[in-house]
Amino acid sequence: MKFFPVPAVLVLLLAAVSARGGSLPFSRPGLMDIPTASVLHHTEIVIGGSFTAYSYETADSVSESDFAMAGHLDIGLFNRGQLGITWLGAAGLSGNARILLFRERINTPAIAIGCQNITGEEDYEFFRDADDSLYHYEEAQNFSAYAVMTKSLDYFSGMPVCLHLGYGIGRFRQGEHSISDGRMSNPFRGLFAALDYHPVPELSIMLEWDGRDANLGAEYDLNSNVRFMCGLSEFEQLFVSERDRTDVMHNAKFSLGVEFTFGPFLNRTTLQPYEQLSEDYNRELLEALEAIRSNAKQEIEELERKLH
Repeated sequence: MKFFPVPAVLVLLLAAVSARGGSLPFSRPGLMDIPTASVLHHTEIVIGGSFTAYSYETADSVSESDFAMAGHLDIGLFNRGQLGITWLGAAGLSGNARILLFRERINTPAIAIGCQNITGEEDYEFFRDADDSLYHYEEAQNFSAYAVMTKSLDYFSGMPVCLHLGYGIGRFRQGEHSISDGRMSNPFRGLFAALDYHPVPELSIMLEWDGRDANLGAEYDLNSNVRFMCGLSEFEQLFVSERDRTDVMHNAKFSLGVEFTFGPFLNRTTLQPYEQLSEDYNRELLEALEAIRSNAKQEIEELERKLH
């Protein structure tokens, strides 16, 4: 597989609509607001928290500011699965689950399936309306099942870019009758995508469309245990001239987040890189590494013969 629809991803991002989204960034495992096709190591635990600031106008055009907090806790199981919980303030708790179907290879992507917002509350999200009720969505937000693929494009393009592309229901879908700017409906209901660029190994710059809104963010790995995040979600709202500024869903939001990784607590290992590849079952990389070692050994032996 040597072709990936990168232009299509850009189209999706440009088509990000002013639909009523509203999820809190960094409140679930993944990028800003979408899942990826990866899972934690067995018994590895991640605890994350986020702070989101936003503003809106009252009925008399007075600007108001507020903030929201969220968090999540996830654990890896058997290097194939991941379970967790998400807390969205007054909205309460929900569950998350993910299963890795195929690991990423040199020529093929990783593929995973999962479900978010595992709860009985159909309108499970943080934001509330003027009557202090959870914001009502055209699509039920709970039991949001999805399938997603993740593939590094470094091998194909020479650039440290990773593509994430998936399809989901529930929170990933814009309402069938929702519109972007009053003139065009979203033609990609349920499809979400992201480009993840690594200018240096510790830094990641993310541009994503979560199925309803466009988000821009960055992550910085302080070390293997601590990660800092920041992002601007629903930023397409900044370019919409005619929008309801009294509706919090129609305003961009700024978020800060942090994640702490612990473990793995079982089968902990300090393997050398070659052995670590074996542990991760990446046979193609093992074969490539073995070929490089074999060729290097032959070249050294040939050079020694010439010197003698």
